Amino acid sequence: MSGILTALGISLAMLPIWVPGLALLDFVRKSKWSGLRCGVYLTWLLLCEVAGLTWAAFLLIRPHRSQEAWLARHYALQHRWAGALFDGAVKLFGLRLEVEGAEALEGGPILLFMRHATVADALLPAVVASRPYGIRLRYVLKQELRIDPCLDIVGDRLPNAFVQRGLPDGSREVARVASLARDLGSQDGVVIYPEGTRFTAGRRARVLEKIKASGDLERWAAVEALKHVLPPRLGGVMGLIDASPNTDVVFCAHTGLERVTRLGDLFSGHALGARLKVRCWRVAAHDIPKDEHGREAWLENEWARVESFVAENQEMTKAR
Repeated sequence: MSGILTALGISLAMLPIWVPGLALLDFVRKSKWSGLRCGVYLTWLLLCEVAGLTWAAFLLIRPHRSQEAWLARHYALQHRWAGALFDGAVKLFGLRLEVEGAEALEGGPILLFMRHATVADALLPAVVASRPYGIRLRYVLKQELRIDPCLDIVGDRLPNAFVQRGLPDGSREVARVASLARDLGSQDGVVIYPEGTRFTAGRRARVLEKIKASGDLERWAAVEALKHVLPPRLGGVMGLIDASPNTDVVFCAHTGLERVTRLGDLFSGHALGARLKVRCWRVAAHDIPKDEHGREAWLENEWARVESFVAENQEMTKAR
């Protein structure tokens, strides 16, 4: 908390210096004020962090009638914090959000399988599912995201799972992920990013090399056909379905912010006027195969639809 407050204090105190400085730099490089927008957004991010941590501290000392009331207030904090960060980006960078098939997210319980490609991916579920439909989402997130104080503190007060990646034996982490799908209520959901990491061409190449070295040519051909997404990792995904076999699955494909993979890309102007297109579709639990082989084939087919959506829209963008 002290570090965030210090950073915010410095940012606000230095406003008379960095605002005209970035404005001058943007004027010289004719960047449509992308540097200044980035500076303002980083200050907004710090404000959201301080507000979120203050709210979290208040909730800690406020009496709660029940565990359900405790959870409800923290879910509200989680949703509003993520929404504020996303709304700030929309206002400052002129982002346009278009959601097709949003009705697929109406009513839980659901397992939400989302593509992973940009830094905005952690905010999208709250924007498309929690805010409009009141879905209380449990997140599967990488351990490294604990660097964010709000995610770290509030995330531990809710049924989320911060997982360690790359372990020799990931069975314990898979079990932790699967536990999120137990006891889901009618307004609950679990978010997982099946690829396990953000898509890059380099990561795709490494996955293909590994599969080729294993000698599984059929698997290699299937993955090679995926040009814009990584193949889904089965452990967490199958663990969730096994733990809650009567829960519908919603797939969420999106494209439009692939060039924004770090905060520095905001400074470069890659987010200006970006059109973020999202498509969701729902698969009823009774339509998901029960056997392991059939379920893997089903997931492969559904993930190919994610690939098709991304490819189609990126081609349309290039054609403009």
